[in-house]
Amino acid sequence: MWRLYSDSRVSRLEERLAKLENELKQATLDFDELWQKCRKLLGRTVKERASIESAQPTKEVVEVPNGQGGTPRGFLSDSQKRIQQEILRRRAGG
Repeated sequence: MWRLYSDSRVSRLEERLAKLENELKQATLDFDELWQKCRKLLGRTVKERASIESAQPTKEVVEVPNGQGGTPRGFLSDSQKRIQQEILRRRAGG
């Protein structure tokens, strides 16, 4: 009986299929390894950020009552006021 496909053609297809299956398994293993590395690095990043945030002192917000003077960052100290007055006098020409 005459065969539609020869044995060599079928064996080539089987070899090709086996090769593709092996490549897929290798790609899956590579992806799993990369995924684990990314998870590990992300975990380290999250822990480092948490330790940095806990080590930094909390910033206190100074609220200035309405009608009071001052800068957005707070009031000037006495020495800063004195220096500011000297600068303003020099700029005014006196």
